[in-house]
Amino acid sequence: MIKHFEQPEVMEPEAGGQFQWGAALGAGLIPGVLLLLAPRGSPWAGISFFSQVLMGRPLPPAMTMPLPLLCLVHLLIAEVYGLIISACVMHVTQGRAIVTGGIVGLILYFANLAIVSLAFPAWHGNELGVLFTHVVFGLIAGGAYRGLLRRKAVRAV
Repeated sequence: MIKHFEQPEVMEPEAGGQFQWGAALGAGLIPGVLLLLAPRGSPWAGISFFSQVLMGRPLPPAMTMPLPLLCLVHLLIAEVYGLIISACVMHVTQGRAIVTGGIVGLILYFANLAIVSLAFPAWHGNELGVLFTHVVFGLIAGGAYRGLLRRKAVRAV
């Protein structure tokens, strides 16, 4: 018999499963910053932090912009993606949130591809790397949202 054993506290999300804006913004910021450091979702890719890349998509030479502006636009898009992914994973468990986030990232890739194909055809190229970046973003954002939720202790029965 184990002496002085106490059951661990069960922590449930506050507000009964309502959307938590702080967690959602953090869920967009975390993978956004990580993908600034490794723009193709992989540290072994030939593109670095100083490359002209926006959400895994290299900008054509005619569209270059100053690095601070590029980072700001990247992070704004990351926040929008993070809000979308957070809304999709708010009612699932942590493990399912990661998988669901990856699926939503895949859907966001196809939406991104449609917009780029119609509005910016010069941005097209190496879609496998862009696809990988969107899925990695979704995986991280889904898990981050569920991990960043404010929680309260629930007494175990």
